[in-house]
Amino acid sequence: MRYTNNVKIAVNRRRIFNGKGFLVAINDRGSDRQPGFEVYTFEDGSAPTRELLEKMVKSSWGIPIGIYLQFVSSCLGS
Repeated sequence: MRYTNNVKIAVNRRRIFNGKGFLVAINDRGSDRQPGFEVYTFEDGSAPTRELLEKMVKSSWGIPIGIYLQFVSSCLGS
């Protein structure tokens, strides 16, 4: 989940709420971080264009709550 709100690095892994107060995601990566460690590679192994990479680096990223819950459930064997 990409969003443009500024996020301090110290608040990584914090909750993201929508305007109605519902939990929608967990913050994972703040904006303006270096594009190292291949974190901006797509699932199929391809890389974004330079223009898209610039947008991606300037964005903050969160894990949608549904995906997070699926992951936690699979880890717990539920």
